[in-house]
Amino acid sequence: MSNGKTFYINFFDDITPQNASRLMAVCTEILGKHLPDELYFLFASTGGHVNAGIVLYNFLRSMPVKVTMHNMGVIDSIANIVFAAGATRFAAPHSRFLFHGVVMNISQAVEVTYPKLSELKNTLESDQMKMVEILKERTNLLEKEILHFFNEGAAKNAEFARVKGIVHDVLLPEIPKGASLFSFENK
Repeated sequence: MSNGKTFYINFFDDITPQNASRLMAVCTEILGKHLPDELYFLFASTGGHVNAGIVLYNFLRSMPVKVTMHNMGVIDSIANIVFAAGATRFAAPHSRFLFHGVVMNISQAVEVTYPKLSELKNTLESDQMKMVEILKERTNLLEKEILHFFNEGAAKNAEFARVKGIVHDVLLPEIPKGASLFSFENK
């Protein structure tokens, strides 16, 4: 924790374009009104949309304040990328991290041509490699480990996360009495 003013944000939701936009708006409002030195995220998510996660990651990395992430129980899929945005990262003792490859949902009948199929394949590969590159940059995981996790759907515990540099420490969060706290709600 920093010595300056810390603002706590509780987020337990999916990573969707709507939630990412709302969370970015909340962060912008907090920065403008409260002038914190640190945003401390009490964070848990079962994942969601890859593009929304990448946008949120880049937004959080651009913040002019320290960003701290604390895994409150589950960090799955693209939420691993959002979580990696934290300059400092913690995990609660009984938390987990789930890694798997990119999934593309096609919810309507789609006429597929060879060029369209190639485009879909390239999109999946590009999204997955963005995730691999971020995890390589922000943790001690090697590319071959990450790709193996993506292929097998690997669930890892907090101690594994500490050893591999996904988190800096395993500990329960402590919110000081009187701290500024915002709880994100999907509206």
